[in-house]
Amino acid sequence: MFAQKEQVVEASGVARSGNNLFVVDDSVGGVCFRLRLPADPKGVMSLNAMGPQRVRLAGGRLAIDLEGIDFLADGRLAVVSERTRTLIGEEDTIAEYDQPFSEFAKRGLEGVSARPIGDETSRIAVVWEGGYPDPPSVPIPLRRWVGRKALNPMLFIHDLKRGVKDARVRLTDGMFAEVQVPRPPGAEPQAQRFRASDLTWTRLPGDQWGLILLISSQNSALKPLYQFHWLQRFTVQGKPIGAPVDIDKLTPASSRGANWEGVAWFEPGRRVIIVHEAEPNLEAHAMVIDLPADWQFGGDAGPSANHVK
Repeated sequence: MFAQKEQVVEASGVARSGNNLFVVDDSVGGVCFRLRLPADPKGVMSLNAMGPQRVRLAGGRLAIDLEGIDFLADGRLAVVSERTRTLIGEEDTIAEYDQPFSEFAKRGLEGVSARPIGDETSRIAVVWEGGYPDPPSVPIPLRRWVGRKALNPMLFIHDLKRGVKDARVRLTDGMFAEVQVPRPPGAEPQAQRFRASDLTWTRLPGDQWGLILLISSQNSALKPLYQFHWLQRFTVQGKPIGAPVDIDKLTPASSRGANWEGVAWFEPGRRVIIVHEAEPNLEAHAMVIDLPADWQFGGDAGPSANHVK
């Protein structure tokens, strides 16, 4: 009997290491996928044409609902689980986030990005996604007060030393900030509101560090409309910087409106790569985006430069 071919379906996070992409799929627990980049990677690329191979994670089936992935400064792979609010590696559980980071009505920790700050210590940013809570998932006693009003995403930034495992991360261990995402006109729940699905560290003018967030909007109608798909720069305090990059203006018609879920550096300071989950008539893809000139910086000082080569 032939072995079943591996498939990425719900691509929810991405990281690059050399000629490989590492992708998490939130429909598959206990693993991430390693994919081989094509010789001339550009534009929109099928993830499943890159020969996905499973990489086992610690915790087996407890490593579920995987939403983000990056490499720490000490070289370890780190995957964020929304359901268990943990950072998980190949050998160990790296960190567990405290109760305030819990998933609520299908909204929870949705992305992770790490950058080195010396002595192989990682400065880690995670994002609680925000947006409209999923109405059927709101506990019945709370539905009078919660469920049809959108919530802003929240950033949390903290440090982890080299080799740390089984850490307990509390709110007091880092900095917590509300992300001031744009608010399109209109009254909720019919108005479009943004959620954040992933993020990556970036340099800002004045040699400061900030974050690029992948943000998408929807309303909370019976059949939601998903309208905007943007990359937007923010300060670590959650304040937006400049105009966004409109992803839909850069994609071919066949990929327009796709649910883009993951972002990472493809070439630090120059280009990013984004991934989306499969749609009814569209398999999971990645796309390389050249950033605007005023977003760019010298790649030699870029985040994850020890992996993106």
